[in-house]
Amino acid sequence: MPGRAPCLAPFACYAALLCGALAIASVTAAVPAVAADLKMGPVRTQWFAAAYQLTCGPLQLAVSRFADQYGARRVLLVALAAFAAASLLATAATTAAVLIAARLVQGAGGAALSPVSLALLLTLRRRTENEPHAVAGWVSTTAAASCLGPVLGGLLTSLLDWRAVFGALALLATASAGCALHALGEPGPPTTSPRHPVDIAGITLCTAAAVTALITLTTPTVTASAPAQASTGLLAATLIGLLVFRTRRGPQGALDAGLLRQVATRRALLVLPALFCANSAFTFLTYFSLTRAYGLSPLSAALVALPAAAPAVFTARLAAKRTGEDRDGSRLMRTGLLCIAAGMLISGCGHRHPTPLWLLSGACALVGCGLGLANGSAMTVVSRSRSRSRSRSRASHGTAQAVATATMSAMLGGAAGPAVAGAAVALVGHPPRPCGASACDALGTPLGTQPALLLLGLLTAASAFALTGRRHERRRQR
Repeated sequence: MPGRAPCLAPFACYAALLCGALAIASVTAAVPAVAADLKMGPVRTQWFAAAYQLTCGPLQLAVSRFADQYGARRVLLVALAAFAAASLLATAATTAAVLIAARLVQGAGGAALSPVSLALLLTLRRRTENEPHAVAGWVSTTAAASCLGPVLGGLLTSLLDWRAVFGALALLATASAGCALHALGEPGPPTTSPRHPVDIAGITLCTAAAVTALITLTTPTVTASAPAQASTGLLAATLIGLLVFRTRRGPQGALDAGLLRQVATRRALLVLPALFCANSAFTFLTYFSLTRAYGLSPLSAALVALPAAAPAVFTARLAAKRTGEDRDGSRLMRTGLLCIAAGMLISGCGHRHPTPLWLLSGACALVGCGLGLANGSAMTVVSRSRSRSRSRSRASHGTAQAVATATMSAMLGGAAGPAVAGAAVALVGHPPRPCGASACDALGTPLGTQPALLLLGLLTAASAFALTGRRHERRRQR
């Protein structure tokens, strides 16, 4: 694996991972400014916030096949090139349609960054039998980027413009590609094991299910048509059922079938979308509330949420190490979801008056703590199960496929977050309408954010016990 500069090989992996993580986190602080500049409505704003994850998640399912066939470094370089080109297109976008299209292409390029970077790190660490540290560093890097990315995005948006955020992503991707080209070498000759074709049908089913689910969630924002919402929701559920059935019947499908057969990994795959959906919905509503209801600049809004950075990094490493000690991670996942639920409930406690900024900052710290705990534990469970169940010669491919399945679940949950936030605002009885008052919330509606956060907090707490309840622990003991 190491090329001409082996000491820079881990750095190249982390730099590529940062591109994908910052593509989500740094743009978060710029969403209100983008919506105001391009005059986006509520639905287009939600689709812009979800576009990257919408394509990045399903396309990750094909990454392990391509990396196994063409080489991990080559796939990583092509992905970084597509990512940089799409970032430049977003920088020059003048309409909402072009910007959303650029985000979709950017997500397609970023699909390889997360699973391939972790697979490469595990390959490098495997020589020293130090794989848990590779997972801990990977998770903590993601957590740090998720928390510090909004500060970078807010700084660039406040000092320059929201287009500077995408320009910085293009520069970072270019630098990461140069570092990977210099520091990473290809592994030995390709393996002699049979190659399986890319499951196009499975990836299509996954993408179609995600799109229809997003349409279902954004329907209440536009209209209260119950039949339309019910039909799209039924279609999304049917597509998800077909995808799971296809995966169970065909082990070489898009999803990692082995993860669905084990209780611990199946639990992790259910926790990840719920976790990132809650985190994304909280972030979406919080940044709109800080910039509109409180009148803060993008940088000031990001600084209010900055206390989430340190807890997220610390708890991510802690959860990854403790879960690696022969634990199933159920308690850490449950604790993480409950921390996010508590942060939502605290941020929505001021029903008639804006929540104090110091209290909102504390809520962000709780959310960051919960994100690190649950994500670190879930990803460690997934990567550990596949690296132990495969032979050493195939461990990299197995880990890449497992991580792609897990991150696909997480990203689709993150894509649903803004739409879930909009649906919650519409559900509490505040239909979208123009509003010029300073107390307007994310969708231009008065006082809709706080009840929506309360509702989402209760739902997140319920999902924490439903997904990681004691019945799973009793089944494991038996």
